[in-house]
Amino acid sequence: MASIDRRAFLLRAGTVAVALAGVPLVTSSRARAAGDRLVVAVGQWGIETPFAWRSSQSEKTLWDCVHDPLIQRDPKTFAYRPGLATEWKPSNDLKTWTFKLRSSVQFHEGYGEMTAEDVKFTVEQNLKPDVPGGSAPFFRAQLDRVETPDKHTVALHFKNGLWEVPSHFSQFVGYQNVTSKKYIESVGEEKAALHPIGTGPYRHVEGKQGDYHRFEAVPNHWRKTPAFKELVIRRIPEPATRLTGLRAGEIDVGGVFGDYLEQARKAGLRIHETPNAACHWVVLQGQTTQDREDYCPACPWAGDPADKKSVENARKVRLALNLAVNKKAIIQSLWRGMGSETPFSYWYYPFNKGYSKDWKIPPHDPAGARKLLAEAGHPSGFEMRVNPMVMTYALDGPDMMEAVALDWEKIGIKVRRVPEAFSNFLPKNRARKTGKTHWVYGSPPFDEPSLAWQRTVWSKGAFSLLAEGPYDEDLNTILKELDPEKRARLTHEMGQKLYDQHHGVMLGMKTITWAVSKKVSGWQTLVSVPLENNYEYLS
Repeated sequence: MASIDRRAFLLRAGTVAVALAGVPLVTSSRARAAGDRLVVAVGQWGIETPFAWRSSQSEKTLWDCVHDPLIQRDPKTFAYRPGLATEWKPSNDLKTWTFKLRSSVQFHEGYGEMTAEDVKFTVEQNLKPDVPGGSAPFFRAQLDRVETPDKHTVALHFKNGLWEVPSHFSQFVGYQNVTSKKYIESVGEEKAALHPIGTGPYRHVEGKQGDYHRFEAVPNHWRKTPAFKELVIRRIPEPATRLTGLRAGEIDVGGVFGDYLEQARKAGLRIHETPNAACHWVVLQGQTTQDREDYCPACPWAGDPADKKSVENARKVRLALNLAVNKKAIIQSLWRGMGSETPFSYWYYPFNKGYSKDWKIPPHDPAGARKLLAEAGHPSGFEMRVNPMVMTYALDGPDMMEAVALDWEKIGIKVRRVPEAFSNFLPKNRARKTGKTHWVYGSPPFDEPSLAWQRTVWSKGAFSLLAEGPYDEDLNTILKELDPEKRARLTHEMGQKLYDQHHGVMLGMKTITWAVSKKVSGWQTLVSVPLENNYEYLS
């Protein structure tokens, strides 16, 4: 993606003003008043695709305003609420899930009523062998067929009894934003990707790939008519540039962190917080299955699964990489105290059943780290590649990665920094072709940890964000268990295994912070969610 044009930021009469490059300040008769226009600056938006079957979830900060999910979320509890579906029920054996759809919901630009055929069309796109969407592996493995008994009823038939089906259709963690079958078949997927059509509270008007997208509020929207008639979402990776725009009054909402927090407060900007919204860790690539390009049994942190000693030495190395990092310094200096060393096992949040308060983030112990490296046969260290990139869930990823790299170098690790844009790196991560390059990841919340593991730890999942292969049997057992209490115990047991193996380098749980202009009086964001969301609820 193209980087932001810095020439758009001009010096005028001794003050810094931000011009929205390529976006006229007055763009429609419905948004001529300055108060009618909302400008949101996001640090990253993934690979920019609007389609559920190709999404990485990172695009939600850009495209969710165009769509309505089948299942909404309660902003305070994250619980399910009716959306495009007014109800959803399983059969007794949980093999069939039936969704009743809301009637009279219209697609943008005259593409007609959203019906069961559109839901069927959207879900079936996941069955294509070449699509990499987050839920695509799930549907390819589990879905038998989709039936539409009537215009407003969709019946999904699965090969096995499944309890997790609603999560794949829910706001935020679900990927299945319903797409107009008529529209895609009329203009083709390539053209539709540049101008998506949905049923959401905002309709897409125009955009420039990698730079900005402009939206217009849908009058009398069935769910929520936005307070702002026009919405512009800008991709601005540089935090200093975002703050400049906020201070100049050209940006209304923008992520701020670290030193920029205090600067934003001094500028009179209000700070909006989502407490403890993202567990951060360094993804250690190479811990995957032997059919993948990233498979690296010779990597000190990965080990050879066929050699018990190699596996144990790799565990020691991963623990050493954890002990080397000064987490308190990152939380206090980089995050300015907006976070904590909250105990966690990957994707396991304190609100999840089975969460253990006995889990601890490994302490800062460089001497212990050097001792473990020596025991594992690496007294002089080894080389590691890192990508200090801006990631959607970790906008300060470059700062965190550099802090980690400096601590690793203190115990003898030779760190090679290989910067690459997230939009380029993400497809490589999906294909397990990262060249064993490590990076900082921030996790979103899931209703149950296994729903994240299904996508990120399972060897058939969409991503490799921890370790693939050793946990397939555990995960399959969890996903087959229909009793919630038994499933919680099984989930805890797998969480304990992941915790004990130190597959990633834990950093802490961070509070996500945005600066908002005086134009904004309130924002009903989703609890625990680390991305911009619910733009229609900005007042």
